Amino acid sequence: MIASSRSNEKAHGAPESDKSRFGSAAVLRAFIFDMDGVVTNTAVAHFTCWKEVFDGLLRSRSGDDFVGDDFRDDAPGGDNLGAFTRRDYLDHVDGIPRLAGIRAFLESREIDLPEGEEGDRTPATVRGLGFLKNQCFDRWLAQNEVPTFEDTRALIDVLKANGVTVGIFSASRNANRVIESAGLGGFFDAIVSGDDAEEQNLAAKPDPAMLVETARQLGIEPRETAVVEDALAGVEAGSRGRFALTVGINRQEDHADSQRHALRAHGADLVVRDLRRLLTADGSGLRTVGNLPAVWDRQDELVSQIGSRPLAVFLDYDGTLTPIVRNHRKAHISDKMVEAVAQLAEQCPTAIISGRDLDDVRDRVGLDSVFYAGSHGFDIAGPGGLKMRPEGAEKFLRPIAEAEQDLRRAIEGIDGAEVERKTFSIAVHFRNAAEEDVERLESAVDEVVGRHADLRRSRGKKVLQVEPRAEWNKGKAIEWLLANTRLGERDALPLYIGDDITDEDAFAALADDGISIVVKDGGYITTADYALENSADVGRFLVWLSECVEKQAR
Repeated sequence: MIASSRSNEKAHGAPESDKSRFGSAAVLRAFIFDMDGVVTNTAVAHFTCWKEVFDGLLRSRSGDDFVGDDFRDDAPGGDNLGAFTRRDYLDHVDGIPRLAGIRAFLESREIDLPEGEEGDRTPATVRGLGFLKNQCFDRWLAQNEVPTFEDTRALIDVLKANGVTVGIFSASRNANRVIESAGLGGFFDAIVSGDDAEEQNLAAKPDPAMLVETARQLGIEPRETAVVEDALAGVEAGSRGRFALTVGINRQEDHADSQRHALRAHGADLVVRDLRRLLTADGSGLRTVGNLPAVWDRQDELVSQIGSRPLAVFLDYDGTLTPIVRNHRKAHISDKMVEAVAQLAEQCPTAIISGRDLDDVRDRVGLDSVFYAGSHGFDIAGPGGLKMRPEGAEKFLRPIAEAEQDLRRAIEGIDGAEVERKTFSIAVHFRNAAEEDVERLESAVDEVVGRHADLRRSRGKKVLQVEPRAEWNKGKAIEWLLANTRLGERDALPLYIGDDITDEDAFAALADDGISIVVKDGGYITTADYALENSADVGRFLVWLSECVEKQAR
């Protein structure tokens, strides 16, 4: 287990009951890392080689109609005639075994090639393309030392200093050569390579087999292991494998926003641009809810951050404006909290972003002066008759309805488990279920979600969420509100308060320009900036914030 500092023997002071929590630092005994794009910076080399091979194939098939640029979506020749792009790399080959990636890309371009034989060296077969790509990468590897990412090295150094076991996996058959070239020989406690995967017949990602094998070689269960991935297939594998935490690292420059949301949609619990975001300010341990600086200890710092900028405030509901209760129906907001929110809304535009249905959270709060986003941001309403749902949202209603019926049947007989249908999601609550029934419940949810390609599973406090597999979440809703309502007027500084791993989408959206505050509950890893103790402390802070904004306006 990793502690908040080297001298702290108890991991972040997390209570014993917190050890069953998803993402809790108290349960983490190991971290496993994908190699390419996470530990080693070989993505440029891989992309260059894939582009060389695929563009050669496409040019030979298209002739004068070949569109030789990196922007196939805008190419006048159409999708099947444009050059191989970075989006193709991310969608079809990144993190995937070589031959599987080739098949996926060819299918996307409606190209049918024979599989070929081992030893083929021409672009006329799948195996021939694989040989040419590997030949290109071999040339690169012979001429270059593999660079590593500084943020990953910083995180691994902290983990190892705190006694956390570290493993690495890669679909590449060159993994061991790459690791040696990068100067990382002997650095990892386990290495699972593409050669190992072939020898053991491990299924390719998004199947979790390779990740599970890495944890097995470390002698640690997936439920005690965190996964760090940059590929969509990789974070999906982490989710399917029920690892304690799946971190998506988003290193994209051209597609940074879409990649962040795509990583979340495919199963990442957290998404960061830099892995040092997971560390405490002094770099001694993991950043958790329990060891963040308290707002009240950094009041001057907050005032300085706000400066002369107008403020836009976003608030979660359950666990933030109300205490967490065993029965979600009884999470009633107090009159005092409503008054605090109303007072704040008079000073600056305010929104409530909730996993609850829009009508439910709006009726509970009862203020016409604030904006609301229900169903994790899928249903937005606000002053002046504002109503918005993301384009295409309605297409998810049917699979959600079907999944609801399947889930109700699947959890029959599990005492304390409850299915709560919302417009654009389903919550499967297990706060009142026995601990020994949780794994059975997870299996039931995974089985149902597995039958619906448009849905995904996410998780929160004592709840499993079934949601649309879409690039939309609380963070995306905040971005939309900032861009399309008075919340974002006059270069407003956004501030978000939440209490759950579902609020990490919002924290990620504000990472570059905003203030993130988490309400303490357990010891799970977070990317927030500051902490408040409980919902009562939130109310006190909202009053303080109102007074600050009022003084600023004078």
